[in-house]
Amino acid sequence: MAQPEPRIPDGAAADYWRAVCLLAFSHATGLSWPPPGEPLRSRAAGHWGCNPGIAWAAAHLAQEGGDEGFLLVVGTGHAGGFTFAHQAVRAGHDPAAIGAAIRRYGAPGGDPSEAVGEPDVPYLGGELGPALGVGQGIAAGRPGLRVAVVIGDGECETPAALAAFAHHDVLPPARGSCWLPVVNVNGARMGSTARFSPQRLQRVLAGMGHHVLVSGDRGDEAAEAARQAWDRAASGEPVVWLSVTEKGWPAPAELGGRPFSGHHAHKPAGLDLADPVLLGDVRRWLGSLNDPPVVDGAGAAGASVRGLAQRIRTHLPAAGDPGPVRARSEVARRPAAGSAAAAMPMGEVDRVLVEREVRVLSPDEGASNRLDRCLAAGLVTEVLAEELCSAWAWGLTEAGTPAAVVSYEAFAPLLATQLAQYLKVLTARPPAGRPPLTVVLTSLGWGNSPTHQNTDLAGVLLARAGHCPVRMVFPIGAASARARLDDLLDQRDVVAALSCSKQPLPNLPDPGGQAVLLGSPGAAGFDATIVTVGDVAAAEAVTAAHLAGAHGVRIGVVALVEPGRLDGGTIGAVRAISPPSVPAVCASWVAAHHLAAAYAAVRPGPARLLGYRERWGATAWDTLSANGLTRWSLLRELHDAGLELPADLLRPAGADPGPALPADLSIETRRL
Repeated sequence: MAQPEPRIPDGAAADYWRAVCLLAFSHATGLSWPPPGEPLRSRAAGHWGCNPGIAWAAAHLAQEGGDEGFLLVVGTGHAGGFTFAHQAVRAGHDPAAIGAAIRRYGAPGGDPSEAVGEPDVPYLGGELGPALGVGQGIAAGRPGLRVAVVIGDGECETPAALAAFAHHDVLPPARGSCWLPVVNVNGARMGSTARFSPQRLQRVLAGMGHHVLVSGDRGDEAAEAARQAWDRAASGEPVVWLSVTEKGWPAPAELGGRPFSGHHAHKPAGLDLADPVLLGDVRRWLGSLNDPPVVDGAGAAGASVRGLAQRIRTHLPAAGDPGPVRARSEVARRPAAGSAAAAMPMGEVDRVLVEREVRVLSPDEGASNRLDRCLAAGLVTEVLAEELCSAWAWGLTEAGTPAAVVSYEAFAPLLATQLAQYLKVLTARPPAGRPPLTVVLTSLGWGNSPTHQNTDLAGVLLARAGHCPVRMVFPIGAASARARLDDLLDQRDVVAALSCSKQPLPNLPDPGGQAVLLGSPGAAGFDATIVTVGDVAAAEAVTAAHLAGAHGVRIGVVALVEPGRLDGGTIGAVRAISPPSVPAVCASWVAAHHLAAAYAAVRPGPARLLGYRERWGATAWDTLSANGLTRWSLLRELHDAGLELPADLLRPAGADPGPALPADLSIETRRL
């Protein structure tokens, strides 16, 4: 039995919607332009099902939103077809350019099936859910900008999306800006029905304090909903528009005798256009979708369609030239020597964040992480949703506002997927001069409960340090944390991460560079070396060297401050200090396997690798001992590697820490 043709609405918004649907479907299936087209590729690629619903909402937002236009942020990465079609219509691409793009799409050596690397596109999501928070961050960081975010009803099942809806009032838009969330309620996820029915979703969002508008596939209903949505969002009222259409609409329920609606419409991969029956169905449908014509015989869209497209911006230009990097005295910032007087690294981080007016996003940890000045200055926004804090920081950064996520190490790996997504964007697109997306990890030196220890985010970032714009820095003390964070905040178009402790530690001087030598070698060099990563590991190693020095044993301590960026000169300098003939141990708060490559580069000979393991004790010292990272553990390891040490220094790992470093002890350092 023949399937009834889907009802095609009319009006200006519907014309834009039809034009985008025609082009997005041709792009996905590989049909030439203009429609109905002939096959240009041997297979379909990409996604289809979510694109019509996104285009439907965008069209009515443009129609009812006035001439000033708005920024459209699209949640799902599956919206590549919409993005391509919208940009082609907006820019007025000719059929030859469109045909070339259709040939390249999803083909070997061609364009990827999900867009990445688009200049000035602020969010491209492989992870579902964060787009709402990114949009909130953009609206909060860019005055005078209207931001509409379209996500799917499936995305509403994610913690990141639900947290953004729930905390809509925590990060308000900047002056003259507004944030308008729209849900493309198509009833289907990738392979099944969505968990939230329109009715249930309406109740959930209303319960979170939103005024919920609902419309379907009637143009007049959608126009009224879009008009009210803009009015309410502009007035500051929390509002959500639920645009309810079937996934895949306006495509027929069947194509070539196979289901093509609901979750079946997610991807067109099953459409074999070599089948003449299927190709005939597709061409008839595309012909009916273009009747009356919204695309002429030359492939050009009508003036009203192009006019609406001009109101929808998917690109967010940088806020402006951030200005030259501030000049600072290298001598003042990079002392060659200092005392061992204790200081708190996070205290200096707090100072820098206030001085640089960085917006801080933190999951209820500002006071615990010693951000007293930031809290007093009103720079801290706290919500117990790590992923939302990260999404907000992403959006603020894209808007040109310096932002930092400050987190305990235990929960920081929750940020890993978003940071990896952002690094893909930064790596693929041209530099835009935006501030760094900064991450500060605290409690990284056994100074907190064992449940609050997890170094895996450092591993995720270190794994990308060789080929992505990422900086992973491990200061060696309070002055070091200040100088290093100041440097990171001057970077542009990077993810910048800094890990330091919130407990007092020896304030070891930092002369700069990727690696630092703590102590000066004698004429014959060192009797042994300890290579460290992290401030607590460096402090314990310096203490071990001081204890051994009282017995005439010379232990050199090398701190790898940026182990992911070691260059040939630095590697050679460390190897000269720690040749294979000298006993050595490598120690860090990071899990040792995350640093194996860096250790192997600077220490090609045998060395014991010590680092974080899932072991702990009742106190911070017990935890340090359980992981073999106390001063006594390090000395024992060097002894086992062949270093002769007096019996007094061969104490059990969990022995009393013993005397602290004298506060007036002068410590010399050298940049390697």
